[in-house]
Amino acid sequence: MRRISILVGICSGLWTGSGQAQSYDQQLQRASAKMGQRDYCGAVREFQAAFADSTKAGPFDVFAGTIAAANCPAQRTQALRWLLRIPRFAELPVTAQDVRNIAQEAGLRSLYDTPQWTYFLAQMQAHAQRRETAARQAAQQWLTNTQQNALPTPVRRKRYAAAPPGFARYVTPADTVQAPYLIYVPPSYDPSTAAPLLVYLHGGVASATQFRINDPGVAQEPIFRAAEQQRAIVLYPYGRKSFGWLEHQAALAAVRRMVAEVQTRYHVDARRIYLGGMSNGGTAAFWYACQQPQGFAGFYAISAMPVSSLGPLRFQTLAGGAPLYSLNAEDDEVFPYKEVAAIHQQHGAKAPQWHFASRPTGGHGFLYGPDGLTALQELLAQLMGKPKR
Repeated sequence: MRRISILVGICSGLWTGSGQAQSYDQQLQRASAKMGQRDYCGAVREFQAAFADSTKAGPFDVFAGTIAAANCPAQRTQALRWLLRIPRFAELPVTAQDVRNIAQEAGLRSLYDTPQWTYFLAQMQAHAQRRETAARQAAQQWLTNTQQNALPTPVRRKRYAAAPPGFARYVTPADTVQAPYLIYVPPSYDPSTAAPLLVYLHGGVASATQFRINDPGVAQEPIFRAAEQQRAIVLYPYGRKSFGWLEHQAALAAVRRMVAEVQTRYHVDARRIYLGGMSNGGTAAFWYACQQPQGFAGFYAISAMPVSSLGPLRFQTLAGGAPLYSLNAEDDEVFPYKEVAAIHQQHGAKAPQWHFASRPTGGHGFLYGPDGLTALQELLAQLMGKPKR
């Protein structure tokens, strides 16, 4: 039953925020400890006390309580009550695979023969289907909107049309691939005035099996809000494992082609084009800064490992010219900070334009934490100068 105690620990971490009363957290911690000791009846009492204030309990907490009650023979009725409470949560983040996993949850085996169990699974399946339908509709709307916002290639050079604020999607040919990319136009954009351009290379390239052009969640990337502060346009290329910026020269070359295409459609200040990214994208920023910095006014790298699979980086390129600002968390579990710091210590003297900074906490994904946007804004302000008003 070790899986159950782990589940409770995870659930309480996900569904109890710092703004909630400490007693609720303590009660869940005690419940988790009792489940780890297989004192399920004792855990139920802790859950009952915690759930007395129904405004604090989330679906995963209630699910953990149901498991505890299902394993306490005297609390089977309580288990069924909590079980039927779970589908009543309006925002229930479950998928069809989650429902299949729940249907095989060993900790709930004592409830399998009840009509409530059948009803519960049917309700959970309905939740999953509604979420999947909504996700498909949102993806289709995203694809339609980003396509409609795309501007045609102007007939005459340096004649820039008005562009709707928001996202537009384009593709550019690269080898045998039609490489997609997004453009984000800030509300401040005026085609009569040249705007800075931020190229942002996303992370997760090594695990992406396809271009994620149908994911509207990309709009939540912090780079877009940070760009608004600088009144900058954003170029967001899509990458994937078989065509990404870690191992493929064609993908790296395609990014430059995208920049050129953006300059034909949007009024870009050629002296203020900056390239960077997060994780894999930040690693690519090091490659550009060290191997091919031409055409960029500077570089930025978040949670990046400055090691390229395309060959040794020429850190001496950062002796002058375009600067590179990098930021890593000291508790990064993906790219260990000590390894990054060691590379900087080895090459920093011959690369004075590499401005290396760290933060104590936040992990590899600190950019998506509570102060990630602020950290990115501060980094861009250092790179680009004070935010434009």
